[in-house]
Amino acid sequence: MEKDLTSLEILGIAIRSEEEAARFYGHIARRIGNELVRTRFRHLAEEEGEHRKMLFALYRQLTGDPHGPPRVVGGGDLAEGAPVSDEHGNDSLESLLELAVQREEHARDFYRKAAENAMDPSGERILHYLADVEEGHAQRLKRELHAFHRDTAWYTGQEAPEMVHMGP
Repeated sequence: MEKDLTSLEILGIAIRSEEEAARFYGHIARRIGNELVRTRFRHLAEEEGEHRKMLFALYRQLTGDPHGPPRVVGGGDLAEGAPVSDEHGNDSLESLLELAVQREEHARDFYRKAAENAMDPSGERILHYLADVEEGHAQRLKRELHAFHRDTAWYTGQEAPEMVHMGP
């Protein structure tokens, strides 16, 4: 963390992080031909959108400001670091999955560090919760990457699963 941030500044970073993550997972979903896998990434994008709504509501409750938090100058835009640039648009699916894991781990570390520096118990609890959420996402994405490596053709929708009839 470049500087000590207030709980409200961290909340603003978290809100923008959830927005960016939802956009990124939607992009990954559009790259996948397997409907089952695509649905998992759509769900992940929706989950990030719901987290954003929850954090925005918390920000409004704490501040009374209906417009949302201002950008933190010099504090970074996102818990994951920087937004995913357009240059990643043509990356391989494997590279995107690896990037997704890295971003979730970076966000987890950001929130853990912020929790260590929290000035109040409520802020510390929220930050630990956010770190745990990001850890869960990182683990989920590692399993997705494992599934991709195990059977890339099926995972990407290039090959339909074989059906075997086992019954009367």
